[in-house]
Amino acid sequence: MRLFSRLKNTRDFQLSIADFTTEKDEYEVESVSFSGDFFDKFPQADKEESRLGKAVLITRTAMVSIFGKDVEIRFNPTEITTSEEEFVNQINLKLHWIVQSERKIQNRIAKKLLDLKNDSWLEENQPQLTKEQFIVAITLKSISFFEDVSCELIFDDGDLFWQHEIVADLSRKNKLTDASIYNRQNKAIRLVKTI
Repeated sequence: MRLFSRLKNTRDFQLSIADFTTEKDEYEVESVSFSGDFFDKFPQADKEESRLGKAVLITRTAMVSIFGKDVEIRFNPTEITTSEEEFVNQINLKLHWIVQSERKIQNRIAKKLLDLKNDSWLEENQPQLTKEQFIVAITLKSISFFEDVSCELIFDDGDLFWQHEIVADLSRKNKLTDASIYNRQNKAIRLVKTI
């Protein structure tokens, strides 16, 4: 469900639980590894059958318009510690901050990744990109929220990094803590990490 009609002129977001659809993905857990004193703290997890088998990933998603583009908003309801209504209210506040801070976010991502682009990802005889060219190329496409309302902003790279995704980590306190590129086919592989 798109939320264009529920946005006020002030760019305040008014998402509610009803705006989210629920997706359930079942998968088979084949192996799990633990380190440290995990089993001392959680002895019930010491049985292999309690860690392996079928599992379900639940995701709530909604579509909103941010920076003039459709952006998917996601969160896992099983990870949050507040009510879903309160969590969605916190998402609304974070979305408002993101919209108000568009240029700040773009500048921070460019600061973290522009040198990488110009040093390692240019075609032969391609001139170096300016910060403005870099910013114009990237497009926000989704935001994944976590239990503390920190989030990952996922950008289409505009083919700057040969069709990888740019992932920017935004802390609970609205600080951009990391910007990386990911391979779209295998998101589990972090290609570059800069802090």
